[in-house]
Amino acid sequence: MRDQLEEFDKLNAQLIAVDPHEAWSTKSLLKESGLTTDDLHYPLLADPTLTVSATYGVALQMRIHTELSNRPATFIIDREGVLRYERRAKTFADRPKPDDIVAELNKLK
Repeated sequence: MRDQLEEFDKLNAQLIAVDPHEAWSTKSLLKESGLTTDDLHYPLLADPTLTVSATYGVALQMRIHTELSNRPATFIIDREGVLRYERRAKTFADRPKPDDIVAELNKLK
Protein backbone atom coordinates (compact mmCIF):
# COMPACT_ATOMS: atom_id res chain seq x y z
CA MET A 1 0.00 0.00 0.00
CA ARG A 2 2.82 2.33 0.89
CA ASP A 3 4.06 2.14 -2.71
CA GLN A 4 0.67 3.26 -4.07
CA LEU A 5 0.27 6.37 -1.91
CA GLU A 6 0.99 8.70 -4.83
CA GLU A 7 -1.76 7.03 -6.85
CA PHE A 8 -4.17 7.36 -3.91
CA ASP A 9 -3.29 11.06 -3.66
CA LYS A 10 -4.08 11.56 -7.36
CA LEU A 11 -7.50 10.03 -6.71
CA ASN A 12 -8.05 12.25 -3.63
CA ALA A 13 -8.12 9.14 -1.44
CA GLN A 14 -6.66 8.81 2.05
CA LEU A 15 -5.28 5.49 3.25
CA ILE A 16 -5.80 4.79 6.96
CA ALA A 17 -4.72 1.56 8.65
CA VAL A 18 -6.42 0.32 11.81
CA ASP A 19 -4.53 -1.99 14.14
CA PRO A 20 -6.34 -3.77 17.01
CA HIS A 21 -3.48 -3.29 19.49
CA GLU A 22 -2.17 -0.67 21.88
CA ALA A 23 0.07 1.94 20.21
CA TRP A 24 3.18 0.57 21.96
CA SER A 25 2.46 -2.92 20.60
CA THR A 26 1.94 -1.61 17.07
CA LYS A 27 5.22 0.29 17.24
CA SER A 28 6.97 -2.83 18.52
CA LEU A 29 5.61 -4.92 15.63
CA LEU A 30 6.78 -2.28 13.16
CA LYS A 31 10.22 -2.21 14.79
CA GLU A 32 10.49 -5.99 14.43
CA SER A 33 9.88 -5.47 10.71
CA GLY A 34 12.60 -2.81 10.55
CA LEU A 35 10.11 0.06 10.29
CA THR A 36 8.82 2.96 12.35
CA THR A 37 5.54 4.82 12.11
CA ASP A 38 7.41 7.50 10.10
CA ASP A 39 8.07 4.89 7.40
CA LEU A 40 4.35 4.36 6.78
CA HIS A 41 3.48 7.81 5.37
CA TYR A 42 -0.19 7.30 6.25
CA PRO A 43 -2.16 7.34 9.49
CA LEU A 44 -2.12 4.22 11.65
CA LEU A 45 -4.94 4.13 14.17
CA ALA A 46 -4.43 2.00 17.27
CA ASP A 47 -7.79 0.42 18.16
CA PRO A 48 -7.13 -1.56 21.37
CA THR A 49 -10.76 -1.31 22.50
CA LEU A 50 -11.85 -2.61 19.07
CA THR A 51 -14.31 0.28 18.69
CA VAL A 52 -13.57 0.86 15.00
CA SER A 53 -13.21 -2.86 14.32
CA ALA A 54 -16.59 -3.63 15.90
CA THR A 55 -18.25 -0.71 14.08
CA TYR A 56 -17.23 -2.26 10.77
CA GLY A 57 -18.06 -5.80 11.85
CA VAL A 58 -14.58 -7.33 11.83
CA ALA A 59 -13.72 -7.53 15.54
CA LEU A 60 -12.62 -10.93 16.83
CA GLN A 61 -13.93 -12.92 13.86
CA MET A 62 -10.89 -14.97 12.93
CA ARG A 63 -8.81 -17.50 14.83
CA ILE A 64 -5.13 -16.86 14.23
CA HIS A 65 -2.82 -19.33 15.93
CA THR A 66 -4.65 -19.89 19.21
CA GLU A 67 -6.23 -16.45 19.66
CA LEU A 68 -9.24 -14.73 18.21
CA SER A 69 -8.25 -11.72 16.14
CA ASN A 70 -9.87 -9.19 13.88
CA ARG A 71 -10.71 -10.27 10.39
CA PRO A 72 -8.57 -8.33 7.89
CA ALA A 73 -10.81 -6.07 5.82
CA THR A 74 -10.61 -3.22 3.34
CA PHE A 75 -13.21 -0.47 3.12
CA ILE A 76 -13.61 2.52 0.84
CA ILE A 77 -15.69 5.26 2.41
CA ASP A 78 -16.55 8.41 0.47
CA ARG A 79 -16.41 11.99 1.78
CA GLU A 80 -20.04 11.79 2.90
CA GLY A 81 -19.28 8.70 5.00
CA VAL A 82 -20.99 6.27 2.62
CA LEU A 83 -19.41 2.84 2.41
CA ARG A 84 -18.64 2.32 -1.30
CA TYR A 85 -16.54 -0.86 -1.20
CA GLU A 86 -15.86 -3.57 1.33
CA ARG A 87 -13.83 -6.72 1.28
CA ARG A 88 -13.73 -8.91 4.36
CA ALA A 89 -10.99 -11.51 4.29
CA LYS A 90 -11.73 -15.22 4.43
CA THR A 91 -8.16 -15.93 5.59
CA PHE A 92 -5.52 -13.74 7.23
CA ALA A 93 -3.66 -13.31 3.91
CA ASP A 94 -6.82 -12.68 1.86
CA ARG A 95 -6.37 -9.00 1.10
CA PRO A 96 -6.88 -7.02 -2.08
CA LYS A 97 -3.80 -5.94 -3.97
CA PRO A 98 -3.11 -2.19 -4.03
CA ASP A 99 -3.89 -2.14 -7.78
CA ASP A 100 -7.32 -3.65 -7.03
CA ILE A 101 -8.06 -0.86 -4.57
CA VAL A 102 -6.93 1.78 -7.08
CA ALA A 103 -9.28 0.19 -9.65
CA GLU A 104 -12.16 0.44 -7.17
CA LEU A 105 -11.32 4.08 -6.47
CA ASN A 106 -11.29 4.80 -10.21
CA LYS A 107 -14.86 3.44 -10.45
CA LEU A 108 -15.95 6.18 -8.04
CA LYS A 109 -14.68 9.06 -10.17
